[in-house]
Amino acid sequence: MRLHVVPPYLAIILAPLFVAVHTALAQAAAPQVQLDGAHYTGIAGPRQGEAVFKGVPFAAPPVGVLRWRPPEPLAPSGAPRAATVAGPSCPQAPVLIAFRKGIAAAFGTANKVDTTVVPTSEDCLTLNIWTAHWNDRRALRPVMVWFHGGSNMYGEGSSAEYDGAALARRGVVLVTINYRLGALGFLSHPALTAESPDKASGNYGLLDQIAALQWVKRNIRAVGGDPGRVTIFGESAGSINVLALMASPLSKGLFHRAIAESGTPMGASQSLVQAEAAGVALARSLGIDSTADVLAALRRASPQAIIAAAGRLVLAGQYTPGPIVDGWVLPQRPGKVFDDGRQNAVPLLIGSNELEMSTLRTYLPRIPRTTDAYAQWARSTLGMAAPRLLALYPAATDADVDDALVRLTTDLFITCPSRYVARAVAQAGQPVYLYYFTRVLPGGAKLGAYHSAEIGYVFGNRASWLPNDAVDDSLAATIGEYWVRFATTGNPNLAGRPEWPAHDDVSDRSMELGDRVASQSSVRREACDLVALGLRVQHR
Repeated sequence: MRLHVVPPYLAIILAPLFVAVHTALAQAAAPQVQLDGAHYTGIAGPRQGEAVFKGVPFAAPPVGVLRWRPPEPLAPSGAPRAATVAGPSCPQAPVLIAFRKGIAAAFGTANKVDTTVVPTSEDCLTLNIWTAHWNDRRALRPVMVWFHGGSNMYGEGSSAEYDGAALARRGVVLVTINYRLGALGFLSHPALTAESPDKASGNYGLLDQIAALQWVKRNIRAVGGDPGRVTIFGESAGSINVLALMASPLSKGLFHRAIAESGTPMGASQSLVQAEAAGVALARSLGIDSTADVLAALRRASPQAIIAAAGRLVLAGQYTPGPIVDGWVLPQRPGKVFDDGRQNAVPLLIGSNELEMSTLRTYLPRIPRTTDAYAQWARSTLGMAAPRLLALYPAATDADVDDALVRLTTDLFITCPSRYVARAVAQAGQPVYLYYFTRVLPGGAKLGAYHSAEIGYVFGNRASWLPNDAVDDSLAATIGEYWVRFATTGNPNLAGRPEWPAHDDVSDRSMELGDRVASQSSVRREACDLVALGLRVQHR
């Protein structure tokens, strides 16, 4: 065999040609798409047909006079854009790193947590898209739109834990979004209400989510998504927002299924009067006199100053960012809407984790950890239900109080309200599937099945600083398939997986997702029946 060697002088001549050919091939392989009239170039995935489009704006930057106003349409632009880098996060304090390090510390891996602080900007209304069939429009795939958690104060759609590649490979188009947070996303003020043509203020973060869904409806077909099969899903505050959108007339027709993980707005929504009072307090804390041009002064304030002022009010119990019953986005309390069966009629998958509050100790009652203080708090907070709930969550000694509080508040704040919503949706005649996540990682007995633990199983990319074994791999595959099947058909059941019965108030069925995956009845039934009575009274 004779080898043909390229002479050195010829290699020098041909090198630029090789580079040009390589560049042309790379450019041809890069996914390109028209979205809202603009041309975007994304990133090709490792497999044929896979693509990611990052940092795609879905609304105009809410800056200057657009701060604390509903999102405006993006100005049309024919200029090509790169969709290869996620946009900045919405302004926030860097709290989530500490949250993750706290979890990792239980496993001795806190030093492995990524401590990179993500850049923030008010120009943050962007979304990210993952698809495994970006240029195939013959068989449109269901769409899943993720609302991140973080108390409506923290987080971003571009977090590594929300990488959508694994879910996209299961057969969906996955979208994650940013939305305005904290006092920039959920602030009411009498002057803002007066300025609004709808005489409403405060729900700017929810309006961002609605704008993102409108964008999806207009554009998702371009990347192989089905605008007639959109599932919204979220965890914690994201779950609260999912259910708030189910109760909002403004989102009607924008989604067709909903998944709510570990959060409801049943007792969390504020009245406009309450929210406006918090806004006045925030302006005063910034030294802005209410007799001056309040809005101009507030809009001149730096995001950092606003975040710091809101943080002080949160610690003082004077402000809680989140859905507001403003008469427009939310004409009524979500709990009342669900009680009356008037929510957007879509199938719902909803659930909670067994020990949510183990990682949310900031939100536990600030009482001495003594049996007397525990009993006094229960009587003052829980009313006539206190004796029975104290019996269900006993603390025989002072050393037992903290554990009892974690278990009681887990059910009081999350488990039972989730079941309450499930029953309301079932009674309204819509399909609803209730789950209970129970997986406890090796070495994590103190944390149990903690708040946010299910996310890595849903997305199929669990954090590298968490332990992992065959149980976790199997559970992630099962949960991912259930979620995608629900997004596809409105029913999570599929061949080869344990049957997941629909929930109703007679059988009280739910699905355990943990070391075992099996249906069960009456989880926390006695406690949740007591909580339901209180919620019904509250919603009147």
